[in-house]
Amino acid sequence: MQRRTDVDVLRGFALLGIGVVNLPYLALPLADQLGPPGGGLDAAAYFIGKLLFEGKFFVLFSFLFGWGFGAQLNSAERAGMSPRRRYLARLVALALFGVLHALLVFQGDILLAYACLGLLLWPLRQAPPKRLLWIAAAMLPVSALSFALLYTESGSVEDLVALGLDPGSEGYRGGYLQTVGQRLAEWPFALAVVVLFNGPLAFAAFCLGLAAYRAGFLDARSAGFQQQTRRIPILLGIALAANLLFATAQSGWLPESSLIEALAAAALALGAPSLGALYLWFAVRHASRFRALGAIGSMPLTGYVLQGVLAGALFHGWGLGLFGQLGHAALLGVAALIWLALLLFATAWRRYREQGPLDAVLRALARRLGGVTPRAGGGT
Repeated sequence: MQRRTDVDVLRGFALLGIGVVNLPYLALPLADQLGPPGGGLDAAAYFIGKLLFEGKFFVLFSFLFGWGFGAQLNSAERAGMSPRRRYLARLVALALFGVLHALLVFQGDILLAYACLGLLLWPLRQAPPKRLLWIAAAMLPVSALSFALLYTESGSVEDLVALGLDPGSEGYRGGYLQTVGQRLAEWPFALAVVVLFNGPLAFAAFCLGLAAYRAGFLDARSAGFQQQTRRIPILLGIALAANLLFATAQSGWLPESSLIEALAAAALALGAPSLGALYLWFAVRHASRFRALGAIGSMPLTGYVLQGVLAGALFHGWGLGLFGQLGHAALLGVAALIWLALLLFATAWRRYREQGPLDAVLRALARRLGGVTPRAGGGT
């Protein structure tokens, strides 16, 4: 199956946003993640992160997961093969990668959650697009409740201590084995956050992606995409209102009120997918202008993992040891530089190999687990 350049461009664009969101969790102690910075450029960067990045880009990746599921089903059908074994083997391989990623690189891993949610997608493989859209819509109030619970129960330093967590995350200032121990201690807490924050919206995006594949939505000439173009003003209005409310509340610029905090957090359930849909529309519409992003987008697993590896090399004790020394404004720039470094690496790598190194390992592992004999040629 030939690669879709526009899909790779969309993945490459999404990796930048994911890196911006994840970097503070790799570069700052837990105590510094409990609230906004005091003021100045860091406060502005924090606001921008909440307004334009947080929650928006994992939705794009989740959408593409569902889209890829549809592509796998179609490919297996054309080849006269049952996709069940291959798909389940890929989920097992993805779950194994997720566990290793959480322990060795980044405790906020989402791969394990994707593998588990992927199991729920399998029974919907033959669902008509309308049913998939209804399921996605049903996930929005669930996500709103999850966000309200998560952001209104963010806690304090004392709460972190009561949970057995180190507010200063001192393990990340030590050697590599100490960072592994710190990640292991934080992983249950981080996994709970991933379930609440990512779970409902990710599954909604899975369903939307599968429906979009069947409708040919990612073709800018399709009826669905043209309809989306006509809805841009509505999406923009929803995105601006919901994300401004969320970002303003998270920055501490609204009156203190549990009700206001809960409503602002719940607004992200509309703000994240609406702005994510605008990003998707822009990336697909202008994919030909940003073809260079396709290099890193063609190796999403490698890019996702290497973001954390490079961040660890910069901030953790086994690397340059900058942990806790940079504010949110500087971290925005660092995230962009990491993404640029990965883009240059991916561009060079693609001259010699079609797949990224970790993506190739994932495919080989899935084939081994599924008992599938590799075929020469082809792409995904």
